[in-house]
Amino acid sequence: MNDVARPWIGLCFKLLAVLALIFAFIFFMKMMEEQSANDKLRNQGVVSRALVTEKEQDKITRQNSGLSRRSSGSTTESDIWVLMVRHVPKSTVKYADFPSKVMEDNLPVAPALTGDPMKDSENIGVMWVPAELYEKTKVGDMLTVVNTPWDSSSPVLVSDVEAYDGSVFYPRIAIALILTLLFWFIGRKISKASMLSGIAATSTVPGTLP
Repeated sequence: MNDVARPWIGLCFKLLAVLALIFAFIFFMKMMEEQSANDKLRNQGVVSRALVTEKEQDKITRQNSGLSRRSSGSTTESDIWVLMVRHVPKSTVKYADFPSKVMEDNLPVAPALTGDPMKDSENIGVMWVPAELYEKTKVGDMLTVVNTPWDSSSPVLVSDVEAYDGSVFYPRIAIALILTLLFWFIGRKISKASMLSGIAATSTVPGTLP
């Protein structure tokens, strides 16, 4: 390995280690965010039946900032699948009581449309769903959903809350941490070899201490 390039290669591996550690932190924070949202739905959510009134496939555009002030960055588009529903955001049935105390057939459903936009809007919900669910769901279907007072217009399927498993993040965090240690070890070894090589080269120069 070139003695001049060796310190820079060691630094690159150390930077990769820092980057892997950042990814581990991102995965951990994402896990905690999803776990917190799921816990709120379980502990403070209310359940109702939602009538699918409309389906829409759309795209969402994200603006990615550039690396410099002069760079405008780039945009990326992602497909989204949306279900418009009518549910009961102020349902009296708590998530904890379903289905042990209240069966699905007894869940509240949204009242019929009154023609008053303000009043009818109280029961409108918007759900972003996977493509698989979107395809098999049709207008007129009934879904069992849960929401909290803070997300009353964004209900979530009860089945999704029940199926949530935060352990899917564990392998990602573990891999990121392993890469952190691996890259740091390699970078430190290369940097140490570079330092020893420099000391050895210095000791051969006339007039220097051995």
